[in-house]
Amino acid sequence: MKEQRRTERVVPAQPLKGKLVLLVKEQGFNVKSVRDVSPFGIGVCIESDVVKDEEVCLSYQTGAGDCQVYGTAVWSAPVKPGDATHAEPLFHIGISLKPENVESNLHFYRLMLA
Repeated sequence: MKEQRRTERVVPAQPLKGKLVLLVKEQGFNVKSVRDVSPFGIGVCIESDVVKDEEVCLSYQTGAGDCQVYGTAVWSAPVKPGDATHAEPLFHIGISLKPENVESNLHFYRLMLA
């Protein structure tokens, strides 16, 4: 797969300081972990597969503030059984954030790293 990242991504502290939910077609999935984040994209792990090119919304609620950002699922891959100690199947989802929402994306990025 060709690398398409525009900037370096950062791994936020785990566990997250707030609640991160991925909304797909109005269905919410709690994010189990975040692989990395930048102002342009995020890699998450959830209990559901997401179709490539699906429009998504990420909602992050924390004591430092709340934020919603919008993006597109650009890739998805199942988590290998040896990589997780979770009963349900997990999927890594790569999300490209909408570039026209720069202010929201930067706010989201800062909250994720706060």
